[in-house]
Amino acid sequence: MSEHDDSNRLDDMSSDALRAELEADRRRIAELERENAALAASRATSGKTASKRGRHRFWVAVLLILGMVLTPVAILALFLRSEIGDTGRYVQTVKPLSSNPAIQSYVADQITHELFTRVDVDSYVKEALPERAQALAGPLTGAVQSFVREATLRIMETDQFKKLWIDANRIAHAQLVDVLTGKHDTAISATSNGAVQLDLSQLTRLVSERLQSTGIDLFSKIPAVQLQGQITLFQSADLYKVRRAVGIINTLAWVLPLIVFSAFGGAIYLSESRRRGFVLAAIAFTLGALLLSLFLFVARGLYLNAATNNGLPYDASAAVYDTLLRFLHTAVRTVLVFSIAVVIAVFFAGPSRLAVWFRARARWTANWLGSESERADWGFLAPNSFVVRYKATLRIITAALAFLLLVFWRHPTPLRIIGLGIVVLGILAIIEFFGREPETDTLTPTSSGPPIATST
Repeated sequence: MSEHDDSNRLDDMSSDALRAELEADRRRIAELERENAALAASRATSGKTASKRGRHRFWVAVLLILGMVLTPVAILALFLRSEIGDTGRYVQTVKPLSSNPAIQSYVADQITHELFTRVDVDSYVKEALPERAQALAGPLTGAVQSFVREATLRIMETDQFKKLWIDANRIAHAQLVDVLTGKHDTAISATSNGAVQLDLSQLTRLVSERLQSTGIDLFSKIPAVQLQGQITLFQSADLYKVRRAVGIINTLAWVLPLIVFSAFGGAIYLSESRRRGFVLAAIAFTLGALLLSLFLFVARGLYLNAATNNGLPYDASAAVYDTLLRFLHTAVRTVLVFSIAVVIAVFFAGPSRLAVWFRARARWTANWLGSESERADWGFLAPNSFVVRYKATLRIITAALAFLLLVFWRHPTPLRIIGLGIVVLGILAIIEFFGREPETDTLTPTSSGPPIATST
């Protein structure tokens, strides 16, 4: 072979190597371009995802704030609807006032004042005394007045007064409706300054009859129609100013709770973490209830100032306010207990180490009890195939029914919520027991300790 041929062969090999190298470079460039395109697409998708997450966070915040702001309005609307529309509920609200010392003292003062206004007791005593004893007329008049007041207080401690109090409040309920809604009754109407009054004329007549039986008949000449005994229970001119607002709230009493729960439900749905969404909704719900509590605290001071300016005793006014709104305060405490229950439930359903340990321990306990029952040949405690198959669904149904019961429960209280929580835990325990896994599962119960791992 000649040197020329060798040179040509070397040139061909060098050209092939160069073409191969160029082809490899083209492939690397194409690969880099594809990687760049993928990276750009990923960045664009990430940007869109981040933008979408940002929008979701914004709407989550808006819905949480909306639910928090409407929570106190919804609770107040439900309370007003109950107190205005349900006479039995209103009577139950004011019933404890008949045993309140401040109210009893106030009523006794008003009844005594009513009787002494109708009769000139001082002249009556002077006519009964000889000329030389006229100086005793003043002290005797004071003594008679004290005697009448004490007699009134003794009557108010009887069951007869409690019945009169309930009957009078049934009539006063129409006055409360008149003040808060502006509706007018031909027989009963509230006073122009926003006063809700009890007609205790029957109590006044009863006191007069009791005094007459003890020998004090100076009040017996008062015509029955003149014995009125109007007792102011609640008075504030501002009540007339909020008629329209109360009417709107009463109309929306059914709608506002749905809006509140829809707002919280939407916030939970749009949250990146549903579990975190539940916790935030519970916190917002609690803050809304606390806003209502703050409002009631401020309103109490305003009412007591208005009541005392209208001549009502401070202790009696405070007793009336606290008693009339005690169910509203109960509603605030109920919201707090409900929120705490939601947070606890979400925590133990979460991925934390304590929650996982608790659920594993509950499964182990159910399996251990099942093994012991099978060892005792208690066939009625055997696993149920339906419960085993639909255990997760049954848990969800139990939680949903408990939630619906709370929503439609007319007058929930903290104790009722705690009781419902205990019942739900009992049902979940039964589901776990009858839906327990076979012994070949990963966790096998032992009679001596916690779950142990097994191999199949």
